[in-house]
Amino acid sequence: MTVRRLRLSTSAVLLNGHVAELAGLLASRGGLSSWQAYRLRLAAEEITVNIAEHGYRGGPGVVDILGRVDGAHVWLRTEDDAPPFDPRRHDPAPALAADPFRRTVGGLGIHLALGGLDGFAYDHVDGRNRNTMIMSRRGGPDGTNDGAGGHDHR
Repeated sequence: MTVRRLRLSTSAVLLNGHVAELAGLLASRGGLSSWQAYRLRLAAEEITVNIAEHGYRGGPGVVDILGRVDGAHVWLRTEDDAPPFDPRRHDPAPALAADPFRRTVGGLGIHLALGGLDGFAYDHVDGRNRNTMIMSRRGGPDGTNDGAGGHDHR
């Protein structure tokens, strides 16, 4: 079992690659395919950048990140003290319905990031947001590590 922990200020989330490095290390230790590793990193970066930019509204704040490799999964969890926000409740429908040539930038990151995971859970515990991103270490029904995702693991 591998466990890694980071504590980042919002400026560190926006300015360096610590989140990507942690996701890559966990994916490597967990034996994830390169596609699964990419999807875990994408989700972790999207969630942490959204916390920094929207949760803390660009002001000071801290994001705690814990990652773990266990028997069946690689997971990465963020915790923050920003106002409560459940990413699963973000509605991408307006962005998806807009004319692609007239669409404003933004609005699809959470949808794309969470859709690529094998599991995602959100909780608000002791005044903190907790986002848990999960990738399965085992392959799909045919034994491949295609990582077809979108399931909600709680």
